[in-house]
Amino acid sequence: MPKHQAITSLVAALALVGLLASCGASDPTPTSSAAPPTSTPTPLPPGATPVPTPTTDAFAAEWDALISAAQAEGEVFLALGGSATRYGRAAFAEFTRQFGVRVVASSGGGTDNANRILAERTRGVFTVDIITFSGGSLDRLRAAGYLNPVSNWLIHPTVIDRSEGWYLTEVIWGERDKKYVMADSLTVGPIGAIWYNTNKVTQEDLDAINDYTDLLLPRFKGRLAVRAMNLEGGKGVINKIWLTPGLGPQYLEDLHRVAEINLVIPSGDDELSNGVATGKWDFGLFGASSAFRALQVLQLPVRELTRTKQIGGLSTEIGGGVGMLNDAPHPNAAKLFANWWYTKEGQTARIEARSAFGPNSNVSLRSDVTQGSFPNHLWEVVQQIPQWRADGTLDDHLLVFEENDDWFELRAQTEKFFNDLYTELGYDAFVTF
Repeated sequence: MPKHQAITSLVAALALVGLLASCGASDPTPTSSAAPPTSTPTPLPPGATPVPTPTTDAFAAEWDALISAAQAEGEVFLALGGSATRYGRAAFAEFTRQFGVRVVASSGGGTDNANRILAERTRGVFTVDIITFSGGSLDRLRAAGYLNPVSNWLIHPTVIDRSEGWYLTEVIWGERDKKYVMADSLTVGPIGAIWYNTNKVTQEDLDAINDYTDLLLPRFKGRLAVRAMNLEGGKGVINKIWLTPGLGPQYLEDLHRVAEINLVIPSGDDELSNGVATGKWDFGLFGASSAFRALQVLQLPVRELTRTKQIGGLSTEIGGGVGMLNDAPHPNAAKLFANWWYTKEGQTARIEARSAFGPNSNVSLRSDVTQGSFPNHLWEVVQQIPQWRADGTLDDHLLVFEENDDWFELRAQTEKFFNDLYTELGYDAFVTF
């Protein structure tokens, strides 16, 4: 499969948006929502069932009625992805402040929350309204038929009409059916993050790493750690390594055989970051960036090499977003939250909350939202993406991985690849057959 294909869309891969379990203040006093725009929205781009184009007056009445119905329900329940549990409190509090609807959010990773939702729904129990995870965990709910199509709940004109206030006029989807989860975040950066312990790694070590293949040098043998790569969710970085020229499956295999990489459980973001911070391992690769940044804020000896030095080529991906479950226990509150999340107000709350935890790894797909703590040199790259795409030169500047059926199928292929490898190497604890 080629590195990247004719660019008709950017990738939806990692579950880049993370949120923190929280609930709003009791008996909040809602404020009125932002005034609706004066322009008449256009339908959703191809790939989704067309949405009626309401007039401004009709939308204002519908929006006010939705707010009242959501306030009567009083709360909305969210199931979060792994990194999503770290910064969402402030964003959720802003939703509660605006609308007087309490947010109750589960902690844990996407895999655990997907398992719980699937188990509950087979018993006829419906507790979750909104999900924020992606990847394989999202795909399991899609396959089970538990997701509510966007065309059933999207009503906000500034989200339906992307002619203004968005980097891309088309919707980029986070699942293969292209109708349940719209991406909301754009990342430009390294293929995979490389974190290290500043007390254990020398400048000579850092100078020796100029490409991902340099991690296979004898000096790094046994010093690297990574989450097991057969995880159900968060496979975007694995897919990208698999498809990048010069890396691919042979490189991933060599990390295990040649570099003798140390494994933690697939959902072990905290185990990986804490292990590097305490000196158990010198390097942590390809994940858990939110967990590492939280430790960095606490002044622990962890730094990201790929933040200060380009290793290989820059890549771009689109991800994040929220999905609404069908038969939601709080359908009006869920509809209000899902629409608000994609507005300027919702995305501003997301970016500001995430930026409060240090350098941000992504920006909003909305061009009318603050840069936050996204690095200035990469922000300049983001500003050029629409023109590069229009010129057909995007892949001359960035490694681009197109979202398509092959991308989604690769998740299952890599899971089998690593299960077979772990079985052969005797890593029985990490085999997920």
